[in-house]
Amino acid sequence: MLLCVDRYSRTQLAEMSGVPARTIRYYHSLGVLPKAGRAGKEAVYTGEHLDRLRDIAAMQARGLRLDAIREVFAADAPSGEWHTVFNPIQPVSADQPAVIVTDDELSALLGDRRPEILEELRTAQYIEPCGDGWRIPDEPMLKGALILYDVGTEITLAGALRKLIRARLAELADEIVHTFGDAATTLYGGEGIGDDLLRFRDRFRAAAWEVGGATLADEIERAVREYRDQ
Repeated sequence: MLLCVDRYSRTQLAEMSGVPARTIRYYHSLGVLPKAGRAGKEAVYTGEHLDRLRDIAAMQARGLRLDAIREVFAADAPSGEWHTVFNPIQPVSADQPAVIVTDDELSALLGDRRPEILEELRTAQYIEPCGDGWRIPDEPMLKGALILYDVGTEITLAGALRKLIRARLAELADEIVHTFGDAATTLYGGEGIGDDLLRFRDRFRAAAWEVGGATLADEIERAVREYRDQ
């Protein structure tokens, strides 16, 4: 009995995954992508490689760097369940960034601050009761609020900053996507742009983690200096 196994060249794998061939070779060198098989002198890839590239993109979109991703795969989580290695409570979803934590886990996150700020965090909707635990709609924003609280900023003010950041970043995201779509029109003749935006969504998210955070931090440093010098 013959089994049908998907087989791809490196060029085909790059086209299907949206990952450039040179990046695929780089992933091999880091050990985050299994080596290809061989058919004569040609490298041969399978659906396993395609799934792995999609997992890498999804984890990068969550902010994991390649060294951390390598550790996730080294932990030998069951296929399709790599998220349980670093987030056993809430499966990864690009459409639902909320995290569910137990009460003990929230206490570990808040530390000695908990008695002082728990109700303020609830009022500002940084956390929400969820059964016996808590739902954190936006974990990075919560961590940012805790950092600001530790340097003397009230939770209510941090909440106002959160809304400001969200609103401005939403406008920026719209502008970036529309700029990409308008530029791509000349290449696609107006067809297939939406499909490609969805196809590369995780890679856009990964780029945002790498570039956006550092850029915003640099701009805040500039703004603080200019405000101080006024």
